[in-house]
Amino acid sequence: MSQALILETAETDTETAAEDLRPGLVSVPENPTPEGAVLQWLDSGGVELRCVRWPASVRDVRGTVCLIQGRSEYIEKYYEVISDLRGRGFAVLAFDFRGQGGSDRLLQQQDRGHVDHFSDYVADLETVMSEVLLPECPAPFYALAHSMGGAVMLRSLENGRLVFDRIVLSAPMVGLARKRPRQKTLAKIVRFLNGFGLGERKMPFSRQTDYETLNMDRNILTSDPDRFQKAARILRKAPYLRISSPTIGWVHSACQAMESFENPEFGFNNRTPVLMIASGNDDVVSLAAIEKLANSMRSIWHIVIPGARHEIMQERDSLRNQFWAAFDAFIPGTEI
Repeated sequence: MSQALILETAETDTETAAEDLRPGLVSVPENPTPEGAVLQWLDSGGVELRCVRWPASVRDVRGTVCLIQGRSEYIEKYYEVISDLRGRGFAVLAFDFRGQGGSDRLLQQQDRGHVDHFSDYVADLETVMSEVLLPECPAPFYALAHSMGGAVMLRSLENGRLVFDRIVLSAPMVGLARKRPRQKTLAKIVRFLNGFGLGERKMPFSRQTDYETLNMDRNILTSDPDRFQKAARILRKAPYLRISSPTIGWVHSACQAMESFENPEFGFNNRTPVLMIASGNDDVVSLAAIEKLANSMRSIWHIVIPGARHEIMQERDSLRNQFWAAFDAFIPGTEI
């Protein structure tokens, strides 16, 4: 069951959004909450998820875009993207995965980014689809997923229960960028550690990549200083939205998901059109793995935006414009 709360103003904060102290929506002056938000909490297997939907900002509604986040992300980070989508005539549905953002955390150490199995993320998406998307949002339905969210979407394609007409994946996490240790070695290490019951421990020697702990010169997520600072200010105002390095269990589950994409039979029966938009300067996920998967699945197209870092939707305008041009050609337009 879900509970809905309509947020009437752009400046709604946690003090006014939820009487039971569950996290509402957070605004900073340069990142106001888009008007008309309807905030809901959903039960996904005993875990409370924070979910928000927005109507389109034009009269002729073209359908609904469901936003699926990457690791450590939260709804507020996508306000600009939400406004971009609404201006294009779409209603928007966004939610925080379990263990991050305003949704329930899974460990007593709430800053640890953890999940037991990626199938739990798939269950979260299915809960949002069944309880909000289908009954509350205008069709047709489209999905826009980033990084880890892209991996979740690809796994969801295998079960055949998705309701989306088309899917766009931004820098999907189908493989890790080249680094030490290599992905196959990393998978063996975390499988060993997880097998010894250390899954809830922080991943040793992991590099932090969130906006609050990095300075602009060291970040590998975006080359746009204004959007970088905007995201950092959100976390300074609402530090409870932040999670830190992933746990061993999260990395183990992520490696299992990425290994599944290497199966030559993966996605063979998928008929949902998918566009993968990759970053040419990505130090988080593997461009080669994205291209390999795109070439092996008949229903997938892919393009590369040269010079873009991992978070394409948080990039400079010249790079974001290329992303939106590809999006506009694909949803709901003709195949590219």
